[in-house]
Amino acid sequence: MRMFPPPAALLLSVSALAACTNERVVASEPTPAYTRAEVAYAASDRDLRVVLHGNPFGLPPDRFAEKVLPNMQDRVFGVKTNLTTTPNDTARRDYKVVLAFNLVENTLNSALCTEGPMRTAPPGGPIVVQGAFCRSGAALTSATGWLDRPQGPDDSDFRNLISDMTFSLFPSQRSDLFCGRPDC
Repeated sequence: MRMFPPPAALLLSVSALAACTNERVVASEPTPAYTRAEVAYAASDRDLRVVLHGNPFGLPPDRFAEKVLPNMQDRVFGVKTNLTTTPNDTARRDYKVVLAFNLVENTLNSALCTEGPMRTAPPGGPIVVQGAFCRSGAALTSATGWLDRPQGPDDSDFRNLISDMTFSLFPSQRSDLFCGRPDC
């Protein structure tokens, strides 16, 4: 007979594993307009513009982009795209991904898609990043991530934060499509 751990031991193990990480990401439910077909239309085999607001490490903007962008690549499931702050003419102008680091004011994720600068905190301390995948000024998806103890732009926790944010901004399906319950 095989013995399974008691629920308390299992819960303790899961809690211990969760405590090992320094970053976490929470995705909002995609809007009803979000579809994988639109992601493919917006990004497949082309550049997809990335807008970065803020800089939690005080690097020059181009150096900060060099630390962020590689962790975003190959994170859009089923779509080959190039996420870049300097898109070429293959990019569809109505689409972009926005990441805003340590905004000074409370900002709805849906407001990230507006044009123009956003006020951010100076470098240092924990990181809160808000992100959105946008079409024509409206957020199709959004997520918020935290990094409590950033060690720098080359830290694996920071790289994981950016990677997890990108995965969260491009979910493979909307959960409400497969619910079947009236409370979905």
